[in-house]
Amino acid sequence: MEKNNKRILLAKVIGEYVESLRSDKELNQAQLALLSGVPERSLRRIERGEVNVNVYSLRQVVLALDEEMPEFWRVVEKNMEVMGEEAPMVRKRVMRKVLRERDNKR
Repeated sequence: MEKNNKRILLAKVIGEYVESLRSDKELNQAQLALLSGVPERSLRRIERGEVNVNVYSLRQVVLALDEEMPEFWRVVEKNMEVMGEEAPMVRKRVMRKVLRERDNKR
């Protein structure tokens, strides 16, 4: 896969995962913006995969969602592998499975 395509894919994967975590926590974007200190407009763009989010902002969002960065990256990397294979339905199943496994460990 071309480098630019990987950047786009990574932004999409991160955005989908942030949105999924936010929904699971029953937060809206305004609430997450308050908790994380990241502007709501930026959160919208992150969730849509429109930006390459900087590490500091991503860390603030992940921590506000009460998640750990290593676990967050593990799920992102797994989804990158699956999405690289261009199988969106499989990607969603994998993400759900990884999240269930994580929850079972807690």
